[in-house]
Amino acid sequence: MEAAILKEIENFILELGIGFSFIERQKRIILDGKDFYLDLLFFHRKLKRLVVIELKIGDFKPSYKGQMELYLNWLKFKLVK
Repeated sequence: MEAAILKEIENFILELGIGFSFIERQKRIILDGKDFYLDLLFFHRKLKRLVVIELKIGDFKPSYKGQMELYLNWLKFKLVK
């Protein structure tokens, strides 16, 4: 089911317009020896920015915000290196 949902979201993002490039689904990152996975990772060529989409089911939880900030900081650190 997750694969089907992800495929539809990928198609939706790609239909937003020219410039979006799909990079990876379930992008693995390692932080302090622990594995984490970004659900969808895109790059917008015109804006020169990465776009991360994290999928969740159910009501929003404050921990989701912290998780996304962790991922974005990891990506920012990797780009600066």
